[in-house]
Amino acid sequence: MTPAARPLPEWTNGYAKLRDRIASVPAPGILRSVAADGGDVELLRYWPEDTWQIPADTNRLMLLGQPVEHSSAALAEQGWQLGATLVLLAGRPDDVEQVVKLPDTSALFEAPMDDYDVVEVTDFDRPVARGRMHFGPNYALLSDPDLFSPSDPDTARRAVLANFAGSAFQHGLPWLLLVASEDNARELAEGWSRATRISVMMRERN
Repeated sequence: MTPAARPLPEWTNGYAKLRDRIASVPAPGILRSVAADGGDVELLRYWPEDTWQIPADTNRLMLLGQPVEHSSAALAEQGWQLGATLVLLAGRPDDVEQVVKLPDTSALFEAPMDDYDVVEVTDFDRPVARGRMHFGPNYALLSDPDLFSPSDPDTARRAVLANFAGSAFQHGLPWLLLVASEDNARELAEGWSRATRISVMMRERN
């Protein structure tokens, strides 16, 4: 019998919604999510301490926390390899940047959706950055902004995040959470700190 996994934090369900994925809980401590068409199966959980039987239809694993050496070796034997490393960053809205001055040629637009809000930065009416934010009960969960060849990538990215920080502050939420790439997490802005490592594991296909 496979031991029960460690309970997941609430933001993990919001992370599925942020990416337009349909989530379910097949077992305690494991979040399964799929794309709108039912494909691209992803399992999210903390790194397993013991043997874990992974369903054959799984395309991707999202493992929280520091890697467990013997579990990593067992996954490698099953054909799973590290595809990317993400980092959950945390900050308080009043401690992070909330206003970024954009060039006169730029504009910022907001659009509330069902499961998240969208912010887009344009330059000469061309989208250059876009991000999403999901509101939880005591946090706002942000996506790492997508960039579309802006002339100033740092300003465009900061503008999206600052707008979300201001919105979370206005809603009285005590925490901002941001799932960022390892590269972006290396350049931490003031007020942000590392909370959790996320290992993205992909299965080798023959």
